[in-house]
Amino acid sequence: MLFKKTKEIKSKSGVLHFRRWQLFKTPWFVVNIHGIYHKDDDLHLHSHPWNFLSIVLWGSYVEELQGGKMNLRTFLNTAYRKAEAFHKIRLLCTKSVYTLNFMSTKTREWGYDVDGKFVGHQEYRQLKRQKKS
Repeated sequence: MLFKKTKEIKSKSGVLHFRRWQLFKTPWFVVNIHGIYHKDDDLHLHSHPWNFLSIVLWGSYVEELQGGKMNLRTFLNTAYRKAEAFHKIRLLCTKSVYTLNFMSTKTREWGYDVDGKFVGHQEYRQLKRQKKS
């Protein structure tokens, strides 16, 4: 097998949101293909635990950045994001999107921008569960 699937995210109802295949890994960075199949459902923008460079290989989507800026990402569009940058996929313009990603080593935890404050992903999930009950 050429690629190794390393991550898959589905909603509680079983809807596929995301798949990641690792192409190769070094001590300094990892190269992956990301398959994106659904927009981000969380209310708030999120950050990643690593810096990354993303190149759209197939499809297109609208990404929301801090400050309410919307960014249309289409074929060969390249974006560099620091781990501290918040964003979310607002809308898929095609049924699926595939990107080539170069990710640095982990520098922090996943998090969300909640009213200008960083909230770690575990705390954010807990808060979401509490609001539903």
